[in-house]
Amino acid sequence: MGRPLDLIDDALVKRATSGDAAALERILSQAMRPVYNLALRMLQRHEDAEDATQEVLIRLATNLSTFRGDARFSTWAWTIATRCILDFRGGKARQAPISAEGFASDLQEGLDVTATDNPETALLVAQVKLGCCRAMLQVLDGDHRLAYVLGEILGLDQSEAAAALGLSPANFRKRLSRARTKIQSLLRASCGIAAPQNACRCSRRVAPATRLGRLDPRDTVALDVPALSQKIAALDELERTAALFQADPDTTISEHLLPRITAVFASGTRS
Repeated sequence: MGRPLDLIDDALVKRATSGDAAALERILSQAMRPVYNLALRMLQRHEDAEDATQEVLIRLATNLSTFRGDARFSTWAWTIATRCILDFRGGKARQAPISAEGFASDLQEGLDVTATDNPETALLVAQVKLGCCRAMLQVLDGDHRLAYVLGEILGLDQSEAAAALGLSPANFRKRLSRARTKIQSLLRASCGIAAPQNACRCSRRVAPATRLGRLDPRDTVALDVPALSQKIAALDELERTAALFQADPDTTISEHLLPRITAVFASGTRS
């Protein structure tokens, strides 16, 4: 997911800072999707992620002239994105809004043990899986969630992720390891995909998730959860954890966001 940022080179940045509106739009277009997918995993809700992404893109655009090329543009952009998302709406992403114990307990409530995977409910099952993985990340505090999302899910090189977070590579690895341990422990105890002996299945969560209003109709990506379960069963525990989260495809942000931002800069005003 970090690759679009790698396509932004110093020459494109120079054109944008010299007043080339098309160059600026291309930079923001390349940054928008990876930033949104980071924000969505940090903030869980699509609405919050979209608002945070808008703030990040505006900050990237307004600070573009400060980029000196001492580091890769992607590292510079990730640094701004992570700080902006952590500070979003009073720093709501800095805290762990739910404990691992509370999350595990919630998964067991209202399971429909008669439910099975079938084509009619495949989209709802996928929505459960996507929503559950995003919710699971909320058991981590903001610093550990950032390390996990950047290093384990988005697949940034550890040296780049460390630089973006202002950490030494060794300290980043320690933080990522602690986050992995917590997520692995939760999956081992609760998730039927990661550990088949557990009662929870995405199909069994459709009814309670629907009743509680937790399914988001914007999660319309194609995700074959039964096939994913079979694939994960053949992996060791560490690989299972990574595969479970990495299976979630990029989420597409509203097509109206970029024109809205570029219009602000074209008019010479900022809110």
